[in-house]
Amino acid sequence: MTDPQENAVAPAGAPFAVMLRGALVPSAVAGLLAVLVLALVRGGDSVVGSLLGLGVSVGFYASGMFLLSRLVRSASPHAFFAVAMAVYLGQVLLLLVFFIVFRDASWVDGTALAVTALVVTLAWQAFAYRAMKTARFPIYDEPDDTPRDPS
Repeated sequence: MTDPQENAVAPAGAPFAVMLRGALVPSAVAGLLAVLVLALVRGGDSVVGSLLGLGVSVGFYASGMFLLSRLVRSASPHAFFAVAMAVYLGQVLLLLVFFIVFRDASWVDGTALAVTALVVTLAWQAFAYRAMKTARFPIYDEPDDTPRDPS
């Protein structure tokens, strides 16, 4: 027979936790590779900007997935949408503050920051998608195995 745990319904925030686990490490590795390549191509001055781009990008995506995995406790689409929009608004506001603080910093290589952030973003999206596709969350109710009375 089937294991009762096999058909257990996943909590509402579970997909975000799976996506966080599946995307965090590959994105960080891709970002570190971008830091290394940029340091070789653009010189040692780009390392600080690259590391800043890596930290901001990974922090941005990881905090969003972490908060959604913790805050989404209802399967209601309305509740999910409200929580997701609130988390996204908070992230965008923090990103705005980041750009305001570092816009005139002469010690930050803007190109290295942007390239690293782009690499991390692309890696995060690809691996989060891959994690979600391979997670196997049921999207419908399994049929009951007990026979029904035809009357």
